[in-house]
Amino acid sequence: MSVSLSGLVSGINVQQLISNLSAAYQQPITLLQNQGQSVQTTLSAWGTLQSSLSSLQSSLSGLQNLDNTNNRSVSVGNTSAVNATVTANAPAGSYSLSNIVLAQSQSIYSQDFSSAVNTAIGTGTLQVQVGSGAVTNVNINSTNNSLNGIAAAINNANAGVNAAVVYDGTGYRLTLTGNNTGSGSAFTVAVSGATGSLGSLSYSSGASGGMSLSQAAQNAAASINGLAISSSTNTLSGAIPGVSLNLLQASGSATIQVTASNSAFVSAVQGFTTAFNQTMTTINQLTAWNPSTQQGGPLLGDASVQNLRTQLLDLISGQGVGVASGSAYNSLGSVGLGLTSSGTINLNTGTLNTALNSNFTTVAGLFGQVGSTTNANAQYVSASNTTQAGTYAINVTQTATQAMILASSAVPSGGIAQNETLSITSGSSTVAVSLASGSSISAIVATINDTLTQASVTGLQAINNNGTLELQSTAYGSTQNFSVLSNVAAGSGGTGIGTSSLSASGTDVAGTVNGQSTSGSAQNLTVTGPGSALGLQLQITGQTPGNLGTVTVSQGLYQQMNSLLSQSLNTQSGFVAAAQNGLNQTISGLNAQIAQLQLSAQNQTALLTQQFAAMQSQLSQLQSVGQYINAFFSTGSTSTSG
Repeated sequence: MSVSLSGLVSGINVQQLISNLSAAYQQPITLLQNQGQSVQTTLSAWGTLQSSLSSLQSSLSGLQNLDNTNNRSVSVGNTSAVNATVTANAPAGSYSLSNIVLAQSQSIYSQDFSSAVNTAIGTGTLQVQVGSGAVTNVNINSTNNSLNGIAAAINNANAGVNAAVVYDGTGYRLTLTGNNTGSGSAFTVAVSGATGSLGSLSYSSGASGGMSLSQAAQNAAASINGLAISSSTNTLSGAIPGVSLNLLQASGSATIQVTASNSAFVSAVQGFTTAFNQTMTTINQLTAWNPSTQQGGPLLGDASVQNLRTQLLDLISGQGVGVASGSAYNSLGSVGLGLTSSGTINLNTGTLNTALNSNFTTVAGLFGQVGSTTNANAQYVSASNTTQAGTYAINVTQTATQAMILASSAVPSGGIAQNETLSITSGSSTVAVSLASGSSISAIVATINDTLTQASVTGLQAINNNGTLELQSTAYGSTQNFSVLSNVAAGSGGTGIGTSSLSASGTDVAGTVNGQSTSGSAQNLTVTGPGSALGLQLQITGQTPGNLGTVTVSQGLYQQMNSLLSQSLNTQSGFVAAAQNGLNQTISGLNAQIAQLQLSAQNQTALLTQQFAAMQSQLSQLQSVGQYINAFFSTGSTSTSG
């Protein structure tokens, strides 16, 4: 129950007196609250700085692998005839493309039939052979001997051709079109055991009485600066180093221009520059002194912030790590990144482009990690944030190998003595390869490779190893596995594979870098053991183990600034987190003091109210006694007078 005091008894304004005393109790609370607001402002400033530094660190990712940036562009004078793509470091120059011939797939068609569904063509076996590959047998019987049924049977057999039935206005025709372009994909169709009109579906170039040729298989061709180029497809790769051409128009011509293009590189540097300037502006604002208001920024005088600012500026103005002092491009300033008086970067893109055109690799090394090796069999691939700049020795104890099986004997000069079937298993796929009696080593290799291609088995190939059949994976490493089995015993005039299943597996590269342990995956060697080279990845292409020279890693701006920012922003040990934690503790302490003082003030106010209430009650009682006495004496005096 609240107590209200009017002060009428004592003549004192008790309520005003209590309010004045309570205000006195509030003064230290107000001081602490103002102090808390100031600390909160400083804490907010640290949050602003933290956000700005995080944005700057994110922008650094664009600098990490600038050495892999595509620094070439390609233009085509006649885009109706050809289009082109280009990869990094392709030789710049102008190339004249002419005499374009487009690659074609073979297409044949049958005679007219009255119905695609109801007319029975005949029975027998269609034998489709694409190039020198294996023959695919397609059985035609009374259940599938309509044109539609025959087309479906051919397509289901995956024979390397696509079958369709077309209506030409007078009747229905069966058409066959090769799946692939190029003269090597020409195909024939033989018919065995034919009844009815099935024999009319045969085709062989120059033969009569079968299907007719509507389009011959042919290679793409063109002249590049007068040199004749041929390809089984309309894509020409390798004719111009680093350039892939897609031919579009027969008899067309065009000029291909490969030029230096630094746009992606410059764009990445511009992105970093923008983020850096925003960070420096933020730091300047938070640490500035305003002489007009005589007020400083919330982080003015903070030594850790000033130290960070100095370190950031030193990274921009100092010499590049790992770059020779005598190099024309040995600092960021030498490639167009100058500092203003406020600490922001003034980027001269003209100077940067000139430097890139002069020495792309050196300039890239100023910004990101660049590696080089002394042995051609060891190539630098990449490095991680943990890799330090330096030169490290490479020692290979085991080279990567392909999975490989070599037949026990050479194929007879006159070809294999009988029909033979090889069963090749790769992954979950098992492919049967039929080899005809008399097949030479060249024919065997071609048949195996064509059969694997038609069965969509990739990563495995047959080769002629001086007259002996060899099967091998196209890739390296322990993930490469396959097996092969023949129905003809070894030494019986066959392929030499034999009737016992042969299996093969590849191996991964192994070794050390800088004496540190590594992990091998195919030909890639990655440093996993602790030390300066941790995270470094190399590709080992040689087949001879031993010492393979050294690899040198230069540490550009990305690594240095990323390391600095990571240390600053570390939530456990960084100075930003330390400052924020300290301020949060200060705020918590102030809030606790404020709460304690507020409780004390409330108690004091309540006590004063009670005390003044008691005083007023006593004064009221005294007044009542006084009034009684006055009344008593007044009554006595009146009686005496009477």
